[in-house]
Amino acid sequence: MNTIIWFGCTIAAIILWSTTCLLYKAGIHKEKEEHTCIKYSASIGIVFFVIALIYLIMRDEPFSIWESAVRYWPMTLFGIVYAIINTISFKGFIYNEVTVESPVEGISGGTSTILLILAYVVMGRVDSILTLLTPLRTIGILIILISVIVLAVIRNKDARSKRDAEPFGSKRSWKHIGLGTLIFPLMYALIDGLETVVTGICLDTTYGFSMPEGDSIIIVGMEYAVFALGCHIYIFWKEKKVYNPFKKENVPRLFGALADNVGIVVYSYAMAIDSVSTDPIIAVYPVFVMIGGRVLLKEKVSLKQYICLLSIVLGSVLIVADAFGGAATT
Repeated sequence: MNTIIWFGCTIAAIILWSTTCLLYKAGIHKEKEEHTCIKYSASIGIVFFVIALIYLIMRDEPFSIWESAVRYWPMTLFGIVYAIINTISFKGFIYNEVTVESPVEGISGGTSTILLILAYVVMGRVDSILTLLTPLRTIGILIILISVIVLAVIRNKDARSKRDAEPFGSKRSWKHIGLGTLIFPLMYALIDGLETVVTGICLDTTYGFSMPEGDSIIIVGMEYAVFALGCHIYIFWKEKKVYNPFKKENVPRLFGALADNVGIVVYSYAMAIDSVSTDPIIAVYPVFVMIGGRVLLKEKVSLKQYICLLSIVLGSVLIVADAFGGAATT
């Protein structure tokens, strides 16, 4: 029975997170829109607040936001950083195809493994970085690095050829080509990897803060809600009108945030049942985003870019699979 539940939760997480990426991209308006990233966070903050409120209502034990925020200060600090970096990283959906955005964001699983390795070295829990940097993880890291660099070069060449084909050869800024566009998904991958490290440290009952699982959702949710309120005020100040996230063209942003958070819930259940098998399987979800981007959003990416993107996914799977596989044997 547990196997069936695990499989169902794992597949649900893949579907939900694939849907999240497609909805976030669908939420980008074709016409020029000011303060797009801030408006995304203004929308997402509503979902975070509702989910945090539900957790507060469902809790059996009392919760003090001020006491918990101080006691679990790494999570509090992370919540602030997450809200800011997450807002900036939405530019990736503006400048990139979701077909490109999702696989590069997906290296967060490998990023978290690398960050954990560095954290263990700093904390003195391992003697040398070579102890944890196994051959398979090293291969995965190299595949990702090489693939990202090659992808940036290919995107530069593709953009240059399109520019040359246009009359008068219109200019292309760094935002539209090569490594410039990959900065935003890489930024997200780094902060998402950091989330795994911070959550692990806070929840760890041996070396960490023994934080109750629901507290992290409440703390980060409330912080993001306050940040979102600030976003609404900023938009009103700049545009002299209230931003309405419930307008038809903005609804994909809300549903994307909802799919993302529900995905986190089912992912947690899957990890609780079988942590060894879950992450390596979920790491392939960008492949489904790539299919959705091509079929549903009609995105066109060159064959060379597809090869690089699939290589990035492969590198992520190798790192995550080796990390959890090693944990299972120790």
